[in-house]
Amino acid sequence: MTRLAFALALLLGGLALSQPDTYFAPIVARTPASSPVGATAMGTAIWLPDPGVATTQSLLFGTGNGTSVPFNLATQALATVQSFPPQVDAVAAAPGVIVAGQSRTLLAILSNGGVTFGTLEQQGFVPRGPATPISAGTQIALSAVVGGGAALLVADGFQISRFEIDASGSQVVVSQGGTIPASPSGATDESNTLVFDGTTNIGFVGGRVLGDIYQFDARLDAGPPLAFDVALVSQGRLAAPVSGLALYAVTSATYLLAANGQGITLYDLLSANPRGSGVRVIPYDAVGPITAPAGVSLTNLAVSPFAQGVIAVGDRTQTDLALLDWGQLATQVDGGLTVDTTFDPRGPVTDGGGPDSGVDSGTSPGVGPPIAGGPLGPGVPVEHGSSCATAAGAPLGVLLLAGLGLLPRRRQRR
Repeated sequence: MTRLAFALALLLGGLALSQPDTYFAPIVARTPASSPVGATAMGTAIWLPDPGVATTQSLLFGTGNGTSVPFNLATQALATVQSFPPQVDAVAAAPGVIVAGQSRTLLAILSNGGVTFGTLEQQGFVPRGPATPISAGTQIALSAVVGGGAALLVADGFQISRFEIDASGSQVVVSQGGTIPASPSGATDESNTLVFDGTTNIGFVGGRVLGDIYQFDARLDAGPPLAFDVALVSQGRLAAPVSGLALYAVTSATYLLAANGQGITLYDLLSANPRGSGVRVIPYDAVGPITAPAGVSLTNLAVSPFAQGVIAVGDRTQTDLALLDWGQLATQVDGGLTVDTTFDPRGPVTDGGGPDSGVDSGTSPGVGPPIAGGPLGPGVPVEHGSSCATAAGAPLGVLLLAGLGLLPRRRQRR
C-alpha cells in the first residue's frame, strides 16, 4: 500500500467512525436542466397559493447569481410570473399573513441590500412596498406571527435585526425591532442563513465559516444566540457552510433541517435531546448524491405527487433543484418521522391555532443551552477534511462518500 493510499484509508476510517446515522434518500424529481439556477448564493423557497386553492399551484423558487427562477412544485416545469423583480438575491416566503384583508403568502425579496415585499396574484407579482426598502445584509427570514402580521429577520454575518411587518393594507407598514449578535459570546462563526417560527419564536442561525448552528429567541429580547450544535464536536452531523435552514412545524412535531457540507442534517426539536437526535440525509439518484446541498425548503402539505409533503434542495453541481418525498423519508428514519398534512400554514396565525413546538425559546431542557465543553473558537474539525470541496460539489466529496461505504460505520439506511 502506498503512503497516499494508507493516509487516505486513515482519513476515511476516522471519518467513518465519527458519522451519525446516515440515510440515503431517493431524489424523486429534479427541475429541468434547460432552466438552470445560478450556483452562486443558491437558495430555495416555496410559495403556497391562497387558502382554498389547490396546492398543485404551489411554486418553487430557485435563486442564485442575482436571479430567481420559478418552477411549478408539482410538475417541476418552468413557470412564468409576470412583473417579478429581475434582480433578486434571496427570496423568503411566509404563508398565513393577512395582506389587504386576505390571508396570503407574503414574499420578501432581497435585492442589492434592500428588502421589499410582494404577493403573487392572477396578474403576477404585486409589489407591496415599502417605498424605501429595508436595509439588510445578505440573509433574510420571514414568518407569519400571531394576529395575521409578519416579522422579517435580516443578518449581515455578524448581527441579526428584526422588523415587524403590517401588510393588512395595500402597502406594508414596517417598524424596526431589536438587534442581537449573530453568534454567542466568544464564538467566531459568521451567519450564513436564518430561519424562525413566528408562533413559538424559536430561531436558528447557520454558520458560514465553521458550520455551527446557534439558537435564539426570535423576538430578539433574550440576549445573544446560544450554541445548538457546534460543527467541531458534532460527530459528523455538520460541516461548513450551513447553506439553508427550514422548519417542519406542525401541530404535533417540530423538525429542523439544515443543508450543509455533510448533506441535510435533521433534528427532532421535541426529543429529549434535540442536538443528539440529529441524523444525516444524503439525497441521491442516478445523477449522483448531493453531499453539500445549497439551501433547503419544505412544505408539509400534500402537493401531488408528494402526498405527504416535499423537501426541496439545491444542487450546485447540476445547477438544478432536487425534490425529496417527506413520506418516504419518514419511513426510512429509525423510529419514523411525523407526517401531518392536516395542519395548513396558510390560515392566519392565532393564539391557539399555531403549531405547538413544545418548548419555550432558549429555556427548554435540551433545546438551545450551550454545549458543555463545546469549543466556540476558531478551528478546523478533523471530520471536515472534505468540507471545502463538498461545499462546491467537487468530486472529492463523492470520493469520500464512496470510500466510507467500504469501511465500518454507524447505521446507514436506504
